[in-house]
Amino acid sequence: MIKFIPISRMYDIVKEQYFSCLDEVYKQDNQFEGTYCKKSEQKLQDITGRKHALLVTSGTAGIMAMLLAQQVKPGDEVICINYSCPATVMPIMVLGAKPVFVDIDRHGQMDLSNVRSKVTERTSAILTTGLYGDTFDYDAIKDLGIPILNDSAQSVFNKYKGIENTKLGRMSILSFSTNKNIPVFGTYGAVFTDDDQLAKELYVIRRNGYLNRDVGTAINYVGLNAQPHADKSAQLYCSLQHAEGFQKRRSEIADYYHSELAKLDICVRPSPSFSESNNHKYTILVEDKLAFRDRMKDKGIETQLHYTYNFANTPVFGHDNNDNFNNTDFYVKHALSIPASPWHTDAEIETVVSAIKQCATKGDRDVQI
Repeated sequence: MIKFIPISRMYDIVKEQYFSCLDEVYKQDNQFEGTYCKKSEQKLQDITGRKHALLVTSGTAGIMAMLLAQQVKPGDEVICINYSCPATVMPIMVLGAKPVFVDIDRHGQMDLSNVRSKVTERTSAILTTGLYGDTFDYDAIKDLGIPILNDSAQSVFNKYKGIENTKLGRMSILSFSTNKNIPVFGTYGAVFTDDDQLAKELYVIRRNGYLNRDVGTAINYVGLNAQPHADKSAQLYCSLQHAEGFQKRRSEIADYYHSELAKLDICVRPSPSFSESNNHKYTILVEDKLAFRDRMKDKGIETQLHYTYNFANTPVFGHDNNDNFNNTDFYVKHALSIPASPWHTDAEIETVVSAIKQCATKGDRDVQI
């Protein structure tokens, strides 16, 4: 079986350096933050161009920290994407605010063309999201006067009109996990800002809202337990040393797929003209992605359904919305991601293309976006 992500191969790449780092970490008396937290945060500042980077325990924790720093409260409205990983919208719900959903466009990106119609007196923020390694149209909303919180979990190394994606917005976040462009085992995250005061608040927020046990009643923020762990930060630090090579390999695989799948008349998710993809996912559009997934599995290829969610129709979000989400419906039915990690071999990628050729029906080749 060709796995969607062969995690063990990542371990083979980082293990020697990682164990050296761990030896240093566990000889110190600091289990939170520490040397590799600071080194990783500095490296992330260099990559993103942000003035401040603060590690947290997950991308979801990063979104929660942004919302808390923005002082989103029960009854507020947050405009957000209708189609993504549920982690995008869950922090809004936890805070008792209301998600106001917008559809995606033909590129699978947040459609901001009619976002003004979603704004009310209760709108406290726009939580933007880039998917598949591409990004939203920042210029469409930058002058609305509404704080932009950038869920750039999938978008490190993506460029919007030449600007690093994570640089966009009042605050932004990154997610680190095995499927991300900067991978770790499990999950980790970071939150970014260029605002000095916000950075101070985010630092306290990630520490449950207080700086130390001696503050007594001087707890000035509502926070969460998202302090970066010293050993996990060491893991991220090791991954960061290989990020450039991982990106190069993702690009090579994407270029090969572009060339070969065009010969098979397979529809590939397009990128917006303003976006330079980081190739986080390689997603094809087929007639019935569930059936295609099963046929690929029979050929020994693991694929993934990105995504199956339509938030506006999901009861847990308690949302009564009469809008049409036509592009969400399209992607829910047709979008399937194929193996494209930096650790796949040339032979494996060629096998994936061969399997697609064997599995594709006329209906699959007729799909267009």
